[in-house]
Amino acid sequence: MPATYGWGYTKRYFDRLMWLSYSGWAWEFKRRDPELLRTYRMLKTRPVSIMRSDGSQLFRLRLPCQQSEQFGLQFLPDPRLSAYETPLFWLPHIMTSNLDAAGELGSRFAQSDEQLSLPSLPGKKSILISPGRRTKLAIAARGYAAQIAINAPSAPLPLGIYLTLKVGAGARMLQKVECFDQFARFCSGLHFDAKPRRGYAPIKLRQALTALDGWLSGASQREIAAVLFGAKLVYEDWNDGVHSYKSRTRRLIKKGRNLMEKDYLKLL
Repeated sequence: MPATYGWGYTKRYFDRLMWLSYSGWAWEFKRRDPELLRTYRMLKTRPVSIMRSDGSQLFRLRLPCQQSEQFGLQFLPDPRLSAYETPLFWLPHIMTSNLDAAGELGSRFAQSDEQLSLPSLPGKKSILISPGRRTKLAIAARGYAAQIAINAPSAPLPLGIYLTLKVGAGARMLQKVECFDQFARFCSGLHFDAKPRRGYAPIKLRQALTALDGWLSGASQREIAAVLFGAKLVYEDWNDGVHSYKSRTRRLIKKGRNLMEKDYLKLL
């Protein structure tokens, strides 16, 4: 049997979370929300999906899903699935790594320019077609996630396409340029420095998620602390020790609950 780390999850599951993108972390917290679970059970609008010959997964929504959009998603994946098991399509205005692009078939490009080949892109590729919205291409890989809203010349996306990326102006211009730079380096297989966001380092998120799972299962603060820090240390230091395990556990539970309810949007 795999070693259990927390409440129904294996240590391997929690160790693997350390390589998630922030998009994946946002889903890991939100998929535990009882309100989202209730909404998913009542959903009538679900996408149809097929696997394409290039290995990407194509999703098609017949109608916009307002119930999903209240959580910031264009459709709700099955909450039982982790971020490694399901693609995520966040609404463009809430996701930092959302790129705007126009797809071109190539008639006005120089012969030296190369098309973006979907099969050669690293990572897991998913495409969403929905009424009244642009085609979305979601890319997920170890420690990286991006979403591209494309004015596509055809639907679904061809296997090779030119993309004209749009930056715009204003305060978010530099942020978009940085996202484009990371995307270009990712597509080329080059290293890029994805710095942890302040207050949301992966180890802190894993602790908050563990504390949240304990709270949702009805465990006591002391039981949660024993999983987080070790039963022996907590026993010796619970009431008046220098390590403040009691207050640290309380703060982690609060952080986990806040991330589940609304602060998951800050991860995007």
